[in-house]
Amino acid sequence: MPEAPLPSNEVQRLSALRALHILDTPAEERFDRITRLAQRLFDVPIALVSLVDENR
Repeated sequence: MPEAPLPSNEVQRLSALRALHILDTPAEERFDRITRLAQRLFDVPIALVSLVDENR
């Protein structure tokens, strides 16, 4: 499968993600609230928040 092209702002995106210090942290209620809201708004059985760095 071919790799997806990187966005033009990839360096800035990764920098912002690292600056937030939210990778590899325990579960947080604020993200749970976002996913519960998404579940209700879209009437789906599951919703999740994915934080994607350069390796995952």
